[in-house]
Amino acid sequence: MARSVALLLNDGRATERTLTALKLAERILARGHRVSVFAHDTAAALSAGTGEVPAAVAALLRRGVHGGTLDWVVEADAAVAMGVADRQAPGVVPGDHADLWGFVRAADLVLSVGVG
Repeated sequence: MARSVALLLNDGRATERTLTALKLAERILARGHRVSVFAHDTAAALSAGTGEVPAAVAALLRRGVHGGTLDWVVEADAAVAMGVADRQAPGVVPGDHADLWGFVRAADLVLSVGVG
């Protein structure tokens, strides 16, 4: 039976924690489970621009197009404040804390990765 995992990111730096979270999301998807990522605060920049982390996010989203079940939502206000709202990877959806609550409520497992 497929499970639903919500992954909450709040650190926009390409740290070992962030990269491990992306690898974890990839493995969860590969096992046929649904992954919902909510990136808030500075983590809204993880899926923007070019570089290792945005490329990894784009690859995960492409996997979602090809049969995986991945949702990636960034906090719209944070993305606008950081000037990255128009540079998000294809498939990233701007949202708010209502989306976060929806992910958490629907998930079988919630993981929070980052600071704080």
